[in-house]
Amino acid sequence: MKDKILKYYIEEKKVTPVVANVLMKKILKYEDIAKEFSVYLDTRSFDCENALVIEGYTAKKLSEISPLDAAGVYAFMVTLRDDKEKALDTIKKGFPRK
Repeated sequence: MKDKILKYYIEEKKVTPVVANVLMKKILKYEDIAKEFSVYLDTRSFDCENALVIEGYTAKKLSEISPLDAAGVYAFMVTLRDDKEKALDTIKKGFPRK
């Protein structure tokens, strides 16, 4: 799983291995989120059995309401779990860009 995610960042997002490891670290923080991202990488679909629901949001729902790419969606799911208030405020504000 870790190798698949690393390969995605390097080959598809075109970042260096050092940057890829930094980005990957957030998604790997929670095994369930990392596993679902890995399934996404295999299928390229947010439709999966028993999709994770964090604070009422699935990856599919986040992809529909945000400008985030797949990696961003799963990283945001970590934020939803770690800092619920901040994440829900970001959703409420429509994912504003700085």
